[in-house]
Amino acid sequence: MSEITTKQPIPERYLEQILTSLRRAGLVKSHRGSRGGFVLAREPWQITLLEIVTLVEGERKEKEPLVNPTLERNLVHEIWEQANIACVKVLHNYTLQDLCQQRDARLQEGPMYYI
Repeated sequence: MSEITTKQPIPERYLEQILTSLRRAGLVKSHRGSRGGFVLAREPWQITLLEIVTLVEGERKEKEPLVNPTLERNLVHEIWEQANIACVKVLHNYTLQDLCQQRDARLQEGPMYYI
């Protein structure tokens, strides 16, 4: 946890809650002791971003029927539903391994300096 909090601006208490949720769901394992910490319970290519987002943010529920529906409200509601479906598809198609590979590729690109 300390390694994550030094690299990312995440409050330690919030990170504890996230890691506890991930542990309960079986995505990470915790080890106690001086060399303790958290490790992935499955291979990175087996864990989708959808799993992680669902655990952290909660299950995406279908919207309830609109009260006093108007044409405009229905249109906006339908667009949000389409956006939700697209979001789920995208997150399902990416794994932790994909995320790490994309990060590494961008780090290797490095900055370009022009004179």
